[in-house]
Amino acid sequence: MRYREIKRVLLSILILNWIVAFAKISLGLLTGAISIFSDGIHSLFDGFTNIIGYFGIKLAEKPADECHAYGHRKYEAIASQIILFFLMIAAWEIIKEIAGNFSNPAKLNLNPGWTGIAILAVCVIIDVFVARYELKKGKELKSTLLKADAMHTKSHYATTGAVIIGLLLIKYGYPPIIDSIVATFVVLFIIKMIYKILIETTSVLSDKSLFAKEETEKIINIVNSVPGVISCHKIRNRGDKEHIFLDIHIIIDPKYSLERVHKICHEAIGKIQSIMPEIKDITAHPEPPQERSCGLF
Repeated sequence: MRYREIKRVLLSILILNWIVAFAKISLGLLTGAISIFSDGIHSLFDGFTNIIGYFGIKLAEKPADECHAYGHRKYEAIASQIILFFLMIAAWEIIKEIAGNFSNPAKLNLNPGWTGIAILAVCVIIDVFVARYELKKGKELKSTLLKADAMHTKSHYATTGAVIIGLLLIKYGYPPIIDSIVATFVVLFIIKMIYKILIETTSVLSDKSLFAKEETEKIINIVNSVPGVISCHKIRNRGDKEHIFLDIHIIIDPKYSLERVHKICHEAIGKIQSIMPEIKDITAHPEPPQERSCGLF
């Protein structure tokens, strides 16, 4: 159900992204403004990343099989990094355009009419709606992919906004190079978005721990509250925030039978998942008591 909703979101915003791309590319060709045309190509990338995301989700939703015992969820993070790649291309193209404009400011001749500026303003409104909607759905569905794509769209409407500001300043008498000055601040914003996406996706792919000290202590207290448990240690986790895999070693008195030990472990697992439902898969290892205190290792 979650994956179906993510795919529905991607398909709905794909249409809006390509409407925006068509409007900007057409306006860029009609006016001869390279900045507008480049921004339209950037919007076209938004549509392509939606398609990549859609097929990434199609792979991620596949159940576990013989070759993927833990499922296919990491394909969502992989698709997010493909989006990151396109975002880096966009940033690089903007940087090259800025450098070219600074080195040869005489080539700049931007003077679109008010109709062109109004069209760009409508495109910004659409992009703002898409980014906020996608980010909201990404948080609701706890989707790394939707949040990454929303950041991509954010960088895009920020770029378009900067283009509009630059064109307005030029229209009121400022030199054309002002467009490149504004774009410099925009590209810094894009680089910040790249960093955020990189940190989030690599955390999933590298199996970074999702628990702070408070969450770990919470698990320890839950397990220790189960009758028959002496203590626990070696608490490890991985996955993403919506689907966490947990390994834990539970120390149980050896006087209990194997059947009783098995029941104690299952009771501990059930109690953890009832309190922390984001933990979907738990492997509990029973151990006899040793001279160690309860903790991480």
